[in-house]
Amino acid sequence: MELWILNNKRFGFTLSEVLVTLGIIGVVSAMTVPTLMNNYQRQAYVTQLHKVYNEFLQVFERYMADQKVDTLNESDIYNNPGALNTFVRNYFKVVTDCGTSMADCFAPSYTYINNAKVINVTGTCNKVFTMASGAVVCMDVENCNGSQDDEGNQEGSMTQLKGSVAVIEVDVNGPKGPNIYGRDYFVMYVTSSGQLVDKVFEANDETFSTSATDGGSSNGAFGKILHDNWEMNY
Repeated sequence: MELWILNNKRFGFTLSEVLVTLGIIGVVSAMTVPTLMNNYQRQAYVTQLHKVYNEFLQVFERYMADQKVDTLNESDIYNNPGALNTFVRNYFKVVTDCGTSMADCFAPSYTYINNAKVINVTGTCNKVFTMASGAVVCMDVENCNGSQDDEGNQEGSMTQLKGSVAVIEVDVNGPKGPNIYGRDYFVMYVTSSGQLVDKVFEANDETFSTSATDGGSSNGAFGKILHDNWEMNY
């Protein structure tokens, strides 16, 4: 215990004062540290998502230049799953090639952001692979104009997909947790010009709610992050 000497008198803290101070510090830490950790982890997911986003933008730009086309609608991959193997092999550093099986690369299951539902991963995509960054990608280029839903069923009401050349589902840190839609799992829609957008977010008048129970993997979280200048404010 540190003491100060003034006019031959000693001043210091009593044991009770020290204990009260330590107690206050402990309470404040208990209240703030979890929030700081959550914010740090969420920003880490955003950083990983941004890295995937930038890589795809650069790839599509190079690909269109190599194909000598102005839009992806004119390229070999347009509505042509058979061309994806060559596309992925030539433009990405692939760590794991999972063919068309999501279960072989993604986590076994994913949870809605509000814990309302757990989805087991059993589906397929035109191409599934793990990128050098550790992100896992499911890419579809077939029937991305609203004629089918994510399970391959006829679904004319999926108007939010119209104008998409491809749909990309990505888990930014691979099968590691938390495996939650909107935290580490996102859906991006590829436009004919090679831009990545969120058709669900746009279709919902650029609104997003974590309380929505029907969004699944396409809940508009990517659009919300873009709208908020690469911040996860939810």
